[in-house]
Amino acid sequence: MNEATSIAAARGAACRALLNRVHAIQRSDGITAASLQQIKGLLVELASHGTSLFPDEDFAMPEAQGRNHMLDPAADDGLGLYLTISLPGKEAAPHDHGIWCINAGLSGKEVQRFYHRTDDGKRAGFATVEQIAETLVEPGTAIAMADHDIHSTLVVGDRPARALALYGYALNRFPAVVFFHPQFKTCRTLPSKRQAAHA
Repeated sequence: MNEATSIAAARGAACRALLNRVHAIQRSDGITAASLQQIKGLLVELASHGTSLFPDEDFAMPEAQGRNHMLDPAADDGLGLYLTISLPGKEAAPHDHGIWCINAGLSGKEVQRFYHRTDDGKRAGFATVEQIAETLVEPGTAIAMADHDIHSTLVVGDRPARALALYGYALNRFPAVVFFHPQFKTCRTLPSKRQAAHA
């Protein structure tokens, strides 16, 4: 077994061990604020292995602004675990992806801003949000978000931001994602990939 194969095998084993522990937490405790913090600690621990498990050469850089590398090829309707790469300057408007997620930094820096929706949601296409918190995701740190939390992202500095991302569903089975545009007081909804997957 050559070094690259050995690293890939060790990475696969570590990722499967993480997912097994997360499934066990879900079965025993469900997804709560406390269990999300517990899972966040597990993802930070996995990310702490850095390039020993996640060497740069194993994960191609984005052709555009960002790229997601699946770390659990067996994912179906279960969890989604990814190594994400976002280039400097990449940003995402405030959005709610309808499912819990945790991001743990591997390298680079990404600003995460969190928002609270202030309208009643009764007017189609209309929304107002206000920022309530901000944090920097970098090596050794992570963020955890519950279902329907709203956040925006911005990669800062001159290095790509690499992170481990764990979602309640794989990306190809995401529920509807709502993007907010505070300057225009509008929102738009991207179709659910779960509906398409089950069609």
